[in-house]
Amino acid sequence: MVEDVLEPGPAARAGAAWGQLATRLPGGGLLISSARLVEFNCRAAILIAPRLFRFDLTPQQETLGVAPRPLGEHNLHWQADESSWDAYRNPASRDAPLELRGVVHLPDDPLLVWLHVLSFTDRDAGAVHFVAKAEIKRPPPQ
Repeated sequence: MVEDVLEPGPAARAGAAWGQLATRLPGGGLLISSARLVEFNCRAAILIAPRLFRFDLTPQQETLGVAPRPLGEHNLHWQADESSWDAYRNPASRDAPLELRGVVHLPDDPLLVWLHVLSFTDRDAGAVHFVAKAEIKRPPPQ
């Protein structure tokens, strides 16, 4: 039997080193979440959805490097509201989460992803604390 990519066990194990949590969503789907302190100019995995994607962040002084990578032979498509583009460096909007919507193009089984990332800068530590969550679901039937 092939394991469903929306099972929480593999996702919890994949991010166990930094405390990633995973659970089933009511109505179907997978919720993964984590919190990490990442030093400036260092790239770190924030969320891992096994066989689907790895979501890395690289904080810099006024920019945030975002690097989603597919974990398989499928494509990913991500988009963010225009308001999110400059939110990381704009102090007035630092309390708003970075929100991305994505599609994991699995053959015959596309998945929808809604991802939120909150960030809190600790200048004394030269790092950013990230709190992230992703909801991964199959699209509603047509």
